[in-house]
Amino acid sequence: MGKKILAKSSKYGEETLIQHTQNALQVFKSLKSAYPEVVEICNEEKFYDYLFSAIFLHDFGKAAEGFQRMLKEEKPWGYRHEIISAGFISCLPYSDDVRKDISLAIITHHRDLYELQESYSTLTIPGKDNYIKRLKELDGNIKYLQYMIDKAPEWSKEYLGYEIILKQIQSIEEIQDAFYFAVKEYLNDYEDKKVVKHKRKLFLRGFLTACDHLSSASQDEIIKAISDMEVLFKFNKYKDIQIKAMNTKGSAVLIAPTGYGKTEASLLWSNYNQNKPKGKRVFYVLPYTASINAMYNRLKNSFGDESVALLHGKAFYFLYKEFTKSGEDYFDAVSKAKTKYDLSKKIFKPYKVLTPFQILKYFFSISGFEQHIGEMASGLFIVDEVHSYDPHTTALILESLKYLKEEYNAEIFIMSATLPEFLKELLMKELDIKSIIEPNKEEIKAIARHKVSIIEGDAFSNISKIIKDIKEERKVLVVCNTVKRAQNIYCELKKYADASALLHSRFVLKDRERIENSLNSVQLLVGTQAIEVSLDIDFDILYTEPAPIDALIQRFGRVNRKGLKNAVPVYIFSKGSEEDKFVYKNQKVVRTTLKLLSNCDVLSEDLIQNLVNETYKNGYDNKDYEEFLKARESFKSVISQLYPFIENKHLKEEFYEIFDNREVVPYTFKEEYMDKIKNKEYFEAAGYMVVISQSRYISLRKQGLIEDSGYDVDFVYCEYDKDLGLLLGNTYDNIFTS
Repeated sequence: MGKKILAKSSKYGEETLIQHTQNALQVFKSLKSAYPEVVEICNEEKFYDYLFSAIFLHDFGKAAEGFQRMLKEEKPWGYRHEIISAGFISCLPYSDDVRKDISLAIITHHRDLYELQESYSTLTIPGKDNYIKRLKELDGNIKYLQYMIDKAPEWSKEYLGYEIILKQIQSIEEIQDAFYFAVKEYLNDYEDKKVVKHKRKLFLRGFLTACDHLSSASQDEIIKAISDMEVLFKFNKYKDIQIKAMNTKGSAVLIAPTGYGKTEASLLWSNYNQNKPKGKRVFYVLPYTASINAMYNRLKNSFGDESVALLHGKAFYFLYKEFTKSGEDYFDAVSKAKTKYDLSKKIFKPYKVLTPFQILKYFFSISGFEQHIGEMASGLFIVDEVHSYDPHTTALILESLKYLKEEYNAEIFIMSATLPEFLKELLMKELDIKSIIEPNKEEIKAIARHKVSIIEGDAFSNISKIIKDIKEERKVLVVCNTVKRAQNIYCELKKYADASALLHSRFVLKDRERIENSLNSVQLLVGTQAIEVSLDIDFDILYTEPAPIDALIQRFGRVNRKGLKNAVPVYIFSKGSEEDKFVYKNQKVVRTTLKLLSNCDVLSEDLIQNLVNETYKNGYDNKDYEEFLKARESFKSVISQLYPFIENKHLKEEFYEIFDNREVVPYTFKEEYMDKIKNKEYFEAAGYMVVISQSRYISLRKQGLIEDSGYDVDFVYCEYDKDLGLLLGNTYDNIFTS
């Protein structure tokens, strides 16, 4: 066999090529067990033979002397081992089209095809000469690779279940120029939109990179789903919706009140729809970061930390803060959070709690999309609070789920407390959902937690009524539709309460975290839509600005949450502010909501769905419907441009243009932020960031209130208060004085 050939240097936990290959094949064995449906999805009976071969060969090029020097002496090599590795497809006993796909998967398991073509193409004379020069570097280590090739029958028997015999090579002359053999034709087909066998290609690259990455992270198998969900919950008695869910095969819609056990029902459904090895991945989709964090902690406590992953824009920061709470110092906390977050992104943990954007982005050619779309194959998608998205986002979610169901055998469980009839019918039709799960009408009729009153005027004209309730020591919740309004109302009320808090989206991360942790001990809470979902709070009385019925129902759910009191008062002001029309563009829906609620007194749960249906009986208005249709067609176009092995830069830019909010640092924190950056305490620095919309950012920039100093974030010249948040109307004092 000759001398020791490394795949990883001592800096990264020295590992020989044989060890790394076997470790990757161990992951392969686990993945093959978890994803038996892939053979049918890509219509390839021998798919796992092909994947075994790709993994077996994927790092052969590391045997080049230059690569070995790079690992042992940290001397740059200046070439890509994948290009040489792919040449060993000459050993494979498959047809040319299969060998080309395996070659492409190996060539691209670290880099995109166009990026490789730019620097390493063998189609030019200099490129070919460079390739031959690097190929000759295998000469001294060829016996090692011959030894590995002889091991193929033994290893395939162990990891695949039966033997595969590869053709032995006698010299480097028998190694194929895979770049010329496969890449040239594929790029031509890509340009002409003639690529065939998309799924075989996608799964080969996606699962190869998954096995390579997990083995490099010292993991030897992917974790399976919970084996006995029913035992885990240990309910004395299941609710009717839970019994129905745990006996529903295939996709379903569940409509039930807040606090009625929908989460448990959805997980029982996922358990019933698992495959035999419990390998299907479960994606729990929620709209807001706070609700995702809360669900992550809930599932982690039930299923164990090793089974649940967290994915959203601030997930890394959230995990870092979790480690600091347990006493870790900064760099240990960052290291552990990074390890955990990196594993969350891989095909590893069976339950992922995430935003829809973490699913959508991979259809826009974000790096590694093959692995992530592959992971979603036969996935079980639980989509909660589906009513809360705007028409544009709803269209994207619908199209992505439809594509995953039709092309990748996914199943979908949609649930909501307030799902309009038109949206329910649309989702059921487009996603081919036959099952609907609803609670017994008589049972929910007995649930009456709120007494509804419309009161004339706006929040300011009724301020004395709110103050009276505060003075009577009731726990009072006030919800406004805009941040500015909430800030102004809070300033009027806070002096009357012993303990109070304001919560909205324009706090820096460290203050928002502090405020959310204090909510159970405050008497007065003023907030915006930020309090509508998943915060574990329970107040005695609610005052709210007018909003659509589904938003109001969510606000109602923050008072008398568990129904342990008699029906408590919820007051809706008849007027909001002038800015409300920018928050709820369809003001007709708001007016209809107020009209319907004016005829209510005690609001029993059985009435809520009727109110929602009546409010939205005409579906989207013309403008919203146009936006919905436009987004659907746009997303279909996006999917049609998605091809394995190529990261489409145009699609990536389109995604970030659609969803990109901006992170800014209030100028008052500039010095502290820069100190953290200089000390390389990047996650502590992130605590000073606040997110604003792209349109708000552009407006502030036009006013000269944004400082772009070339850092990762910009500084905003607006005042900031730890209890009020970012004050966009107030320019930071003396900022323009020299």
